[in-house]
Amino acid sequence: MRLWKERLVAWVLSRVMRLLGGTLNWKLQDEAGYLHRELGKPLLVAAWHNRILALPLCYQWICRGRRPLTVLTSPSRDGGLLTALVAEFAIGAVRGSSSKRSVTALRELQGELDGGTDVIITPDGPRGPCYEVSPGLVYLAQRTGIPIMVVCVDYSDYWELRSWDRFRIPKPYSMVLVRFLPLHQVGPTSDEVAFEKERATVQRLLSGEGSVAEGR
Repeated sequence: MRLWKERLVAWVLSRVMRLLGGTLNWKLQDEAGYLHRELGKPLLVAAWHNRILALPLCYQWICRGRRPLTVLTSPSRDGGLLTALVAEFAIGAVRGSSSKRSVTALRELQGELDGGTDVIITPDGPRGPCYEVSPGLVYLAQRTGIPIMVVCVDYSDYWELRSWDRFRIPKPYSMVLVRFLPLHQVGPTSDEVAFEKERATVQRLLSGEGSVAEGR
């Protein structure tokens, strides 16, 4: 019964998202050359948790499903709804977090990457702290040798929810600026200090969001 309800709610939400997305003024800055690069090795994609509403629409409308995509979702009930929701946009999901199924989830994500699928992770999810990169993304990048493409999303006007991540919903007819930043290769580290430096670098990249005014 719960699975049936999740699919129904996901179907309704996906239609609402498409209606909202159709009113928005989309602008893409592809600094990574993602839309023009050869389909060789897959990528690790990173974006803040509170900006993910725009990403399924971006994947389906702008990237046009260029390559299979899998997202890491929480093993909680909310994660089940998100799994059903992204499926409406032909996006796969792996369930896990830093506290639950972490080892299994990392193994499954590596399997997705080995199979040629891009993997997107919200490194401050599923419970925060907001805008703080957890170690899992950096560890996976080191383990696989696959570069990270940071995706920054900015809205000219939005509602902000009172959730832990201050989730943002763009208002109708606002501008959405999506930036694919140049690929970042995470280097090997020999101690915790060096690892923290790599983690902080990824966090700075994610925090370097351009304003909508810059994208006009």
